[in-house]
Amino acid sequence: MKVFALFLCLFALPVIACDGGMRMNRIVSIPEGSLLANDMTEKEFKDSIKAFEQFFSPSIDRDHNAELIIFGSWASNTVNAYAEKSDKKVMITIYGGLARHKAITKDGFTAVLCHELGHHFGGYPKKSTNRWSSAEGQADYYATMKCLRRIWEKDNNELIIANEEIPETLKNECQVTYTDIKSQKLCERMGLAGRSVAHMIQDLDHDSLVAKFETPDPLVVRAMNYLHPYGQCRLDTFFQGAICPVSESVEFEDDDQKAGACHVKLGDTRGLRPKCWFLSGN
Repeated sequence: MKVFALFLCLFALPVIACDGGMRMNRIVSIPEGSLLANDMTEKEFKDSIKAFEQFFSPSIDRDHNAELIIFGSWASNTVNAYAEKSDKKVMITIYGGLARHKAITKDGFTAVLCHELGHHFGGYPKKSTNRWSSAEGQADYYATMKCLRRIWEKDNNELIIANEEIPETLKNECQVTYTDIKSQKLCERMGLAGRSVAHMIQDLDHDSLVAKFETPDPLVVRAMNYLHPYGQCRLDTFFQGAICPVSESVEFEDDDQKAGACHVKLGDTRGLRPKCWFLSGN
């Protein structure tokens, strides 16, 4: 719940630095067994969190001398997740209400965890409000480009998405970027996970426009948007992260927007962060 997250921030500043959480124009609650809920189970919720922790904890300990801690509350019906930072602790909180949202698939749930991890390690641009957390759009870009790629690169993604209907735009763009089937299917899987999250955001925003791969957001910002873009813009960001060919092993940096990314100043024309939130600079 964003109200709870902000309460935590206000009253625990000496110890904990909080990211604001997902945009909540209203408090949304999805109880277990609700007609609004998907079919995710408590076991799947806990297993997904455990797998995520086990995958990233060793590298976070080794590379950042920090401990990854994920607080998952299946019992909480609130649709939200947020990141926190405390000394050597990299913290993520995620609620059962979000996992139960009708738009959230199992892969979409993992994409949300990746987004929250992106607040910690997504690099430039950083939010001006807390200085440590990467902007919302950047956390989305990190989610597909660095996080989901690492988790799923060794999976049999062709088999995993065999029964999914892949939008032609997603399929075609993945084929343009990657020449091998394995990478193409990973790209498609990441795109579908991003679409799941974007559709949840669309629902929370009461946005009547359905986010699609073939209808990118036409908005061009005059200043960097550090906060929450709308669903279509967020899908565009997940999508561009999936089709940017820069290796997931090349990390983003806090002071260089070109590092680890596709960027016009590097001559790139694909995989660019969308202009609906990102303002390209030096």
